[in-house]
Amino acid sequence: MSLEEKVEMNSINYPVEDGYSIRKVTELSEFEKLGELWDTLANQQGVYKPFLCFDWFKIWLDHFLRDQKLLILLVHKQNELCTIAPCLIKEKHWGGINVRKIELIGNAYSPFRYFLFNGLNEGETQRSISYILRFLLKEYRNWDMVDLSGIPEEDNWFDLLRVTIKEGGLKYEESVCYGDWYLDGIDCSGDEYLNRLPDKIRKDVSYCKRRLQKMGQYEFRLIRGDERIDYYMDLYYGVYAKSWQEREGIGPSFHRDLAKISAKHHWLRLGFLLLNDYPIASQFWISWKGTAFILKTVYDQDFKKYSPGKILTSEMAKFAIDFDKVKTIDYVQGDEGYKQDWTPKRRERKGVVVFNNSIKGKSLELLSNRIRPMVNRNTYLRKAKAIIKGYIPNRIEEVTTL
Repeated sequence: MSLEEKVEMNSINYPVEDGYSIRKVTELSEFEKLGELWDTLANQQGVYKPFLCFDWFKIWLDHFLRDQKLLILLVHKQNELCTIAPCLIKEKHWGGINVRKIELIGNAYSPFRYFLFNGLNEGETQRSISYILRFLLKEYRNWDMVDLSGIPEEDNWFDLLRVTIKEGGLKYEESVCYGDWYLDGIDCSGDEYLNRLPDKIRKDVSYCKRRLQKMGQYEFRLIRGDERIDYYMDLYYGVYAKSWQEREGIGPSFHRDLAKISAKHHWLRLGFLLLNDYPIASQFWISWKGTAFILKTVYDQDFKKYSPGKILTSEMAKFAIDFDKVKTIDYVQGDEGYKQDWTPKRRERKGVVVFNNSIKGKSLELLSNRIRPMVNRNTYLRKAKAIIKGYIPNRIEEVTTL
């Protein structure tokens, strides 16, 4: 019996048309049987494999699933798995209304979110997305909106998704989720890359290196394997605790597990800047197929005047270019100003919310696309909205203190 047959034993295939069918996976135990099949598709996702592979989703679900419900849709063409839609079901407030929302698996730690496709051409990819939406409308109707956020705009991913939704006659709302600063087409050595940086960066890095040398011995150390990984992640979290960043409440140990799977796959690039063997800065990068993804950058605030983050970034970038032979450096998400100095190109991760054609779904679409824009355009209505938003929490606080 094949692996796919074993997985299907406890599942129901919903036929669509043209030889396509959809199977839903709602239990973790069923998801855990999908590893080999999942990675068959993940291996076809190019540079984005690290964030779409089975191990990524497994540790994400281990840390963040909690009281959310799993809804993974597997699209088959005949007996071949051609698309995976990794989703969750959430109950949450939206515009002051309780809604049941389907969304792609992910959160602030996810550089982007999307489906996995089995090397399909655009026509087949569009057909696969269309069948997923049709399944949700006809077979799995207990939802109010589908939130497809964090979709990369490159490779025509978002445009194809939007066109498919529009052709299906569904009501939807578009948004820009966040920017992604990157530099591609790198065709030089690490030193040449550094020499092309803005003057203010080059001068600051050089000046701060000289200042650190006066305080003792500084060292750049890079961890790529899994030997003593817990020790080095303890060092990372130690630097993080003294950094400028707010404490992470959503998954404080997520990156420890991510470091372990990244090391297993030879993706990990965990860098440290040490002064007299004391870590004053750390960065978490992933390197795969010619792209270096910068996931986390932290430094000890006590050493801020020495720009340890800039020094470490220069060392990490030089290693990535000279040894990993990367052609792209990608900050993955966020529009912080400092990213433009290192990676001057910007692209976006976009989102689209699809509304159900139920009465509640239509009401939410009306609120989102008509009423809310009207309120935001009107000064008096905006003020009234602000007063109401401020009043309700105050009343709740009054009640809870009685």
